[in-house]
Amino acid sequence: MCPQSTESARDEATAERREFMRHYVEKIFTGGEDLDQEEKARFGELCSGENGKGREWFARYVSAQRCNSKCVSEQTFYRLMQSFALVLFECHQMDDFSPAKNLMTMCFTYYYVGKTHTLPLEAKEKPMGSIDSYLKSANSWLAEKKDIAERLLKNTSAKTENVKGFFGGLETKLKGPTTKKSDEGEDKPKEKLKKTVSVQSPEEEKKGEKIYLYMHLKQQPIWHNLRFWNAAFFDAVHCERRKRSPTTRGNAGEEEEKREKWCHMTQEERDDSLRFNENITFGQLGTFIHNMLAFGLNKKLCSDFLKKQATIGNLDEEQYKLLSDHIEQMATE
Repeated sequence: MCPQSTESARDEATAERREFMRHYVEKIFTGGEDLDQEEKARFGELCSGENGKGREWFARYVSAQRCNSKCVSEQTFYRLMQSFALVLFECHQMDDFSPAKNLMTMCFTYYYVGKTHTLPLEAKEKPMGSIDSYLKSANSWLAEKKDIAERLLKNTSAKTENVKGFFGGLETKLKGPTTKKSDEGEDKPKEKLKKTVSVQSPEEEKKGEKIYLYMHLKQQPIWHNLRFWNAAFFDAVHCERRKRSPTTRGNAGEEEEKREKWCHMTQEERDDSLRFNENITFGQLGTFIHNMLAFGLNKKLCSDFLKKQATIGNLDEEQYKLLSDHIEQMATE
């Protein structure tokens, strides 16, 4: 077989596997039709092993479904929970942190409304209040510290961001993987995703408590791996800088142009850019620490993470103390 036809066959196989994953995720969300054993086995096969494409596609297609609804039916919730558990375990086994970071975000995104005591795994999990109480605590902390936080978000010459923006709003949690324009077809989840999605009615929503995926995935070993949190944090900060900063916005091919811009900046502009990056680090740390505590991580692990990232991110003593105090406060609640 000539090299060209071998490559063509490989491309076809990749396209077929990606299409399978798109269809599988669609079935999870549309409800009704059951996933058969053959589909589940194929899903497991695509998400395991060194080739992480299956895990990456799964995370992207799940993230793309957010535009339909974050409140899902109970059936969809359990399908997601089972699929997440499998993919997160494989991510842990293979040190594949990028899809895991995106799925971590989704754990705080998708929920269904029901009664906590009806959920499986209850016996294995230490009951921890609902995410609503968690968010209430998070946002009340932010409200109390708002003045300090706004002062600690060092002024830049063009102050366009407020404290809530830098903290990611907490209620919206970490931003998921972008599904923005890209010339590569692989990066674009197909538009067929806009099918009917199985969601709960407003009447059902009023009847119970919001139950999020994170509440039933706390036992996943990847959450207790500090290397995962360090890698995920680095990626989140990098994405945020690219998105927000005029000096770093653009495609990877523009590295030379970025260096040119830095060379031609005034000292004030350089200082401004450095403060901007410190603000992003401060805000992302606040969000990450909340997520770590919500997953039930112990105080020492959270403090070790904060210490390392605060040093790398060049946070000042007051910023560090604010976040450190928050770990103490949340850990005792």
